[in-house]
Amino acid sequence: MRSTPALLLALLAPVAVIAQDLPGESDAARDIPLEEWVAMADGNTLTYRINGVFFALEHYYPRSNRVTLQASDGRCLQGTWNYEAPHYCFYWEDQPPACFRHARLGSEILIIETENGEDTPMTQLMTDVTDTPVSCGVPPMS
Repeated sequence: MRSTPALLLALLAPVAVIAQDLPGESDAARDIPLEEWVAMADGNTLTYRINGVFFALEHYYPRSNRVTLQASDGRCLQGTWNYEAPHYCFYWEDQPPACFRHARLGSEILIIETENGEDTPMTQLMTDVTDTPVSCGVPPMS
């Protein structure tokens, strides 16, 4: 039984239908060890795309397990994360956990959704790392 968080689904709705499908490739991807992920993400903001379309920013607060996800429309979720090898699980406010494999496939970093420990077709591509924090909120309409 799938327990995808309702609020996360609402944030994902515009892009969930275009989830990157990488049949068989997720099996060839090499899981990123915790130490390597922390060295890359700690204090930084990561950019995610699905099929080339901007999906979200994720800011990892320095020396903590706190994280903010900012969707493409500006809305944010606050949460925490932990590592349960080989899964990175995220606990967003009032939502059930959402778990992923973070893996390298060649020069690409894939974020592969997992359900009951198995990969799903929902795959994001991590495309950028910056030290710019996220700015939450829906942009004003003019």
